[in-house]
Amino acid sequence: MSVEQLLRQTLQRADSYEVSPDLFARVQRSIEETAAHRRRVRLAIAWTLAGLLSAAAYLVAMAEVVDGRVTWPWWSLELLTNVVLIVIIVVVGPLIRRFGGIFASTVFAANPATATQFLRVLDVAYYLVFSAYVVIEAKVVPEPEWLEPGGVAAQAGWLVDRVGGMLLLMGLLHSVTIVLLPVLGVLFSSIWRQLPPEDRP
Repeated sequence: MSVEQLLRQTLQRADSYEVSPDLFARVQRSIEETAAHRRRVRLAIAWTLAGLLSAAAYLVAMAEVVDGRVTWPWWSLELLTNVVLIVIIVVVGPLIRRFGGIFASTVFAANPATATQFLRVLDVAYYLVFSAYVVIEAKVVPEPEWLEPGGVAAQAGWLVDRVGGMLLLMGLLHSVTIVLLPVLGVLFSSIWRQLPPEDRP
């Protein structure tokens, strides 16, 4: 077969090619998803900047000058730290659920409804554990060294430890969940397959 014949056959195949009917819809959906992602990023940046500016304005409003030193009432720093911890809980929770949903649905592929119920139970446990952390670590009476000159540094160190402890606890529990979830998925799948079809959820 000559080169001319090969070229003619190739062009004939190209003429007979039909564009997928849903190609435009897929391209449009991809464009919309990209635009939605950009909006989420811009919104997250805007909320972060607003939070930082609000915290800075709060610290400026609460600042006091004592013996030529800038200081803050102990309760104002405690209140700010509790607000930061609550914001972390509220923001990180939906992120974990969003990115963990695909993982859970893959683990419980035998019954996707179980993945949804499992994530709901995890949500309840998540908010209970970390809300308890905030309440347990909250101070209603200041430590004696916080009230001494220069005690703001000691209190700031304690508050940073609280935030770090929260993030560390989140990471550890999340890691344990990632490790144990496939094991639970295998156990559930084996039990689910042994049930009669009429008894399966």
